[in-house]
Amino acid sequence: MIAKLRSQLPDAWQFFVAPALAAVLPWKLAYRWLRWLSRHSRSAFDEPAQAAAATAPDYLAIADREAFAANVRLNCLWDTADLYLSLLRGRRAALPWHVQQVGAWPRDSHFIAAGFHHGHGHWVFRTLARAGFDASLVSARWDRADYPGLPLRYWYGRLRGGDVQRLSGRPVVFRPGAKAQLARALDEGAAVVSVLDMPPRMAPRGQRPVRLLDRDASFPDGTLELAKAAGVTIVPYWMEFDLDRGVRRFVIGEPLDPADPATLQKLADLLDRAIRLTPSAWFFWPEWPRWIADAAAAAAPSEAKSQAG
Repeated sequence: MIAKLRSQLPDAWQFFVAPALAAVLPWKLAYRWLRWLSRHSRSAFDEPAQAAAATAPDYLAIADREAFAANVRLNCLWDTADLYLSLLRGRRAALPWHVQQVGAWPRDSHFIAAGFHHGHGHWVFRTLARAGFDASLVSARWDRADYPGLPLRYWYGRLRGGDVQRLSGRPVVFRPGAKAQLARALDEGAAVVSVLDMPPRMAPRGQRPVRLLDRDASFPDGTLELAKAAGVTIVPYWMEFDLDRGVRRFVIGEPLDPADPATLQKLADLLDRAIRLTPSAWFFWPEWPRWIADAAAAAAPSEAKSQAG
């Protein structure tokens, strides 16, 4: 029993204790704490940091792998602290001073808010709530069987999902069978929140080619197809970082036409720029080599069919 409890201590520290402590401190002090922890201790989020540090330098010029890994740990801690920062605030409470909103959500129509696994996504739901929108997020289910021997990760995911639902004002939409539920949400005047950088392994249907980080990759087209069917626009959002000061800019872009063949690449270009500015904030570095390979395999049958025609 004692050995089992000890095995859970790292997860208790990285998902609950360290980020929750940051959330209750004055932010300048909290950020100094998170930054110190990311650089002087590997007790929190070193697993994703080492995985990212093993991959990213093969695709971008990363001068210092150790500093990069420390920044990955910092971004993981920062993202996790966002949950506790959110739990301490009402649904439509003002953003804290260290999260600055740039741009605004459309007021005259509903839309699909399109983001990426880069940065800290909790703020999209709060900004939508403050603009008067309920929102529907499509997600994979949190299944306890997916966390064998890691119960705290499961309960952290449930806690985070519960807060997303509180901020959204609508239940989270789970795959499969999400399309009809999302269409209904748009019909009812809600916004839909979608993340586009889903590799073929996680979203095999409707993958379409894009260029990302100077490589041939792919994004799924389900978000664009949903927007076209509903007659709504795609509104991109992303996060920009000042890692020295601990300040972030939540940026809302201009609406894009889902019927425009260039839209998917425009969205990929936004992610490309964000990754190059702050590579440590992209959570999908460990997926990237397989993503490229899977995208090439998916493209091969289409190319063969085109040549045969």
